[in-house]
Amino acid sequence: MKKVNWMMTTLIALALTVAVFGGSGCKSSCCAPQSKSEASSTKHAMQYYCPMHPEVVQNSPGKCPKCGMDLVEKP
Repeated sequence: MKKVNWMMTTLIALALTVAVFGGSGCKSSCCAPQSKSEASSTKHAMQYYCPMHPEVVQNSPGKCPKCGMDLVEKP
């Protein structure tokens, strides 16, 4: 009986872990990983980012797609 309780507790803990960490990833296209060639070509180009969402980076000035703030030039 104790073995069954231990197994159920373990399975519930595993399910909760998957639910919390497995479903928390970003699903939007703005966060998609870049290929090596894209990453190396953007290093030399001027980049702009959102002060509120630093993960939003573009090669031209504009507005943040998440909050609408103006993008600022990366130093």
